[in-house]
Amino acid sequence: MNNISGQQFYYSTLAELAGRWSQKERCAIIIDESYLDEFLSSDGNIIDESSQIIIISENVDSALSQLEGVNILLIAVGSFKEAVKIAISGSALSKKVICLSKEDEKTVGNILDGLVT
Repeated sequence: MNNISGQQFYYSTLAELAGRWSQKERCAIIIDESYLDEFLSSDGNIIDESSQIIIISENVDSALSQLEGVNILLIAVGSFKEAVKIAISGSALSKKVICLSKEDEKTVGNILDGLVT
């Protein structure tokens, strides 16, 4: 867990997500496109409890089409670091940010530590 500009950033796997994020607290989700299908079909889907979803994708059209019609702020970026910067700029929307990244927890922590202001 990292605190950046008053936001709590959490690393999570899809398996951990369902049990861990059952609170009705609005959050942002940073998710790698490779996890999007499984995320959308999982019982732990927390889209309704989210204020924004930031998708890390090389093929933006494909990723965004899967979320067509969802009433949420969707943003597509090219890297995890860009996703974190977007999440920080949206701190008024959510105080928790859940990171479902293809990077491991240590790498995510190092990126977050490098962005602490």
